[in-house]
Amino acid sequence: MNSKKRILGILLGVMVLAAGVWYWHGLGKVETDDAQVDGRIFMVSPRVAGYVVDVPVEDNQFVKEGEVLARLDPTEYEVAVAEARAQLAALQRGVPLELSQTVHRVTGAQAVEEATKRRAAQARDEEDAARYEMERLSTEQAQATLDRRRLEALVGQGAVSREAMDRARSADDAARARLDGSRAKLEAASKARAAAEAEMRRVRAEVDLAGTGQVVAEIRARQVEAQQAKVRQAELNLEWTTVRAPVDGYVTKKNVESGRMVTRGQPIMAVVPMSPDHLWVTANFKETELTDVKPGQPCEIRIDTYPNLVLKGQVESIMAGTGAAFSLFPPQNASGNFVKVVQRIPVRLRLTDYAPAAMPPLRVGMSAVPVIFTNRGVSEVPQRAAGPDGATVRDAGQAGKPAVNGTAPGASATAPAATPTPAPAEPARKQ
Repeated sequence: MNSKKRILGILLGVMVLAAGVWYWHGLGKVETDDAQVDGRIFMVSPRVAGYVVDVPVEDNQFVKEGEVLARLDPTEYEVAVAEARAQLAALQRGVPLELSQTVHRVTGAQAVEEATKRRAAQARDEEDAARYEMERLSTEQAQATLDRRRLEALVGQGAVSREAMDRARSADDAARARLDGSRAKLEAASKARAAAEAEMRRVRAEVDLAGTGQVVAEIRARQVEAQQAKVRQAELNLEWTTVRAPVDGYVTKKNVESGRMVTRGQPIMAVVPMSPDHLWVTANFKETELTDVKPGQPCEIRIDTYPNLVLKGQVESIMAGTGAAFSLFPPQNASGNFVKVVQRIPVRLRLTDYAPAAMPPLRVGMSAVPVIFTNRGVSEVPQRAAGPDGATVRDAGQAGKPAVNGTAPGASATAPAATPTPAPAEPARKQ
């Protein structure tokens, strides 16, 4: 009986000790297996429509940025470029011609205007002279009329001779005739002056009309600029008949072959880069596990494909909502019966020590198991050096000793040290 109690006590003690060790081991860190490798996927679409004549790449082929992925038939776009350039050349020749003709028209109209101004001034001078002459002759005629009337009164008294009376009458008639002629001359001069002024107004209108050629030339210059833009667009369309890789990466989801018609913006393949700048890990933690998680905290990531590979990382950001909140049909908890479900919030983890040249290749969608250290800046998991296939590089005699700088003590000098020293953690950013 005592032995049974003793065994039961030992088992209870072991269980308490195991629970304590388990609690201490999990203190200050959170872990989830709901995580995967994410990355940028560049969908490739032609920027113009056309007939596919060549697709020189295959699925899973590595391509460099700018490498040709597909070629479209450029014939119609070459024709469009030639037509646009021809129209541009015609407009460019028309602008200098219009400017030259405008200059000649304006110069000729201005010369005619100057001559018309001189004729109008001369007509005004002649009119003024005729008016002065008429006024002088009017005075002479009035004096002659007065002399004749005086002599007529004296003739009746016999004070003057009949001959003197006839001379006075003749002088009066002559003065009247000269006055009538001067009046007619004044009227003619006035008409000539009015005609000259009307001609001057007409010529001035012609000068203004000739000056509008400058406006026409400016309008054509704007048309030249618009046509230059059309030429540039046609050249771009011709250039876009060659579809190139937007970034270094692997071709995937290729769904185009030669002989197919494609439209503008139609996805024909995707390019997935595998560089550390374009890869990260998305971990979907339970909302109850994120109490102490903040950006900038260190983490360790294991990839299911490579069990012995441990990658260093850092919490980069926490999503602004749960995954369910951004789903196609978000839950409507305000209607119907409510069942509380613990939500998951995506956390983005940045890889800080991933080196594609020395480590096994990662692929988008690989399952991962990240561990975030919420109150410790050092890892509890010993670093392991992984070969190209993900196998652990470790000496059998040093299996229980932690690795130093990514290489186990006692390991062969020829063993590749694939995991470099992780970069220091960046300061935590504000949420």
